[in-house]
Amino acid sequence: MSAEAAFTRSWRVGAYRATLSCPRPRPGVTASACIEWEPSIPQRMTPAEVTEYRAGRDSALADLARELRVSVAVVDL
Repeated sequence: MSAEAAFTRSWRVGAYRATLSCPRPRPGVTASACIEWEPSIPQRMTPAEVTEYRAGRDSALADLARELRVSVAVVDL
């Protein structure tokens, strides 16, 4: 994500750090958030790490919706 992100949140997931960022959406236009992992994308996560990831993600998205005054939808594949 570019340095122009209007919103950024990070949280720990086991030995990893996830960072969600999103540009400021323009009125009437759909925007996408991006999650980056450090030091790399986990190849596998334990059930506890999946729970930790989703809790952090959901909290970050709630903050994003509140701060940017937007609606948020999540699709888990």
